[in-house]
Amino acid sequence: MGLKKFEIIFDNPWKIYYPGQMVSGNIVLVLDGVKKIRGICVKVKGEANTYWTTDKQTLDNTGNYRDENTTFNAHEEYFQTKYYLVGSASGNEIEIQAGEHKFPFTCTLPENLPSSFESDFGHVRYTVKAILDRPWKFDQEVKAAFTIVLPFDLNQEPRTSERIREEMSKSFCCLCCTSAPLNVAYSLPVRGYVPGQSMPIRINVENLSNVTVDRVTLSLCKIVTFRATSPQTDTRIEEMVVTEVSKGPVDGGATADYEQNLDVPALPPSNLNSCGIIDLEYRLKVEACIEGWYHRNLKSDTPVFVGTIPLVNYQIPSAPPENIVFAASPTKTSEKYYLSPTSNLYPELPPPSYEESTYGAKNLRERGESEYVIGLTNHFAPKYPFYHFPTGQ
Repeated sequence: MGLKKFEIIFDNPWKIYYPGQMVSGNIVLVLDGVKKIRGICVKVKGEANTYWTTDKQTLDNTGNYRDENTTFNAHEEYFQTKYYLVGSASGNEIEIQAGEHKFPFTCTLPENLPSSFESDFGHVRYTVKAILDRPWKFDQEVKAAFTIVLPFDLNQEPRTSERIREEMSKSFCCLCCTSAPLNVAYSLPVRGYVPGQSMPIRINVENLSNVTVDRVTLSLCKIVTFRATSPQTDTRIEEMVVTEVSKGPVDGGATADYEQNLDVPALPPSNLNSCGIIDLEYRLKVEACIEGWYHRNLKSDTPVFVGTIPLVNYQIPSAPPENIVFAASPTKTSEKYYLSPTSNLYPELPPPSYEESTYGAKNLRERGESEYVIGLTNHFAPKYPFYHFPTGQ
């Protein structure tokens, strides 16, 4: 007599929620015989964790070096709800008959939760776990994760509508003289974008030197600062290139003036400030890569913002074109799960789809948790709003 199926089914098929909404679903249990249990409980929680290990050599009392590993970590809990769907921890045994059983669960989310976030050195994660409480035996458990998106309305952040205009210059030295300068300028219409938009970057290169610019590289970078509190305070910074384009060369004495677009993929919004142990920022980096190993590249960077609601005065069309299909767009029965609480402020805004981040959890297992929990190895990546604007907008 055994357990044939034990799974968590969310009423919202996308498993995407906004703070303050209700998470609901069913715990599905299929048995091929009668099963004796104390009860079935469900636990819904939201938390952040950071963790990394550093290696260093230390000198011991004998004068020899030895390797020493230190694991840094921190934990932050946002909420936790646990209750029994049937039975109780202190009650008598009950029998569940063979066949399929569904036990509904609900949990109202707190306000101002940070958006889901996954990385190698930390995460903000929201999970549902169901537990078959069995007397005198190991409990049987199943676990699933869901996405939280905290809205970041770019229209409410004054810096996002700023125009960017940056200039940089460099001269090159040889044995007897200094060259005329290499001048590079770049500009963008605004600082704030949403996934699905393109960042139109205008580049002007005035190469008055005699050195060739191999290429000018434009990179959207995600910079994450992880904080630890145990065994002592520490920080770790992770910087990665999210997307990148380049163009060149520009010979000495030549000029170039052009525009390139950086497409913004599905990314967590910049407003992770409601998490106390993970900081997130995005920067646009521009680098003129110079010919020859003995010359340093000319480079600059500036902050940009990734939101969930685009700037209305920048790129919202009056109506979505007929040839645009919005994947997983809301229906009357699903829009209560799907739409942002700020959606009614911008009726002209076409609904986004939701696309998976390229960074997903490798394992949902927590420290101290049994490796036999069902669902720990299932693929999970947070999903973020993604807009499909017409080409040329």
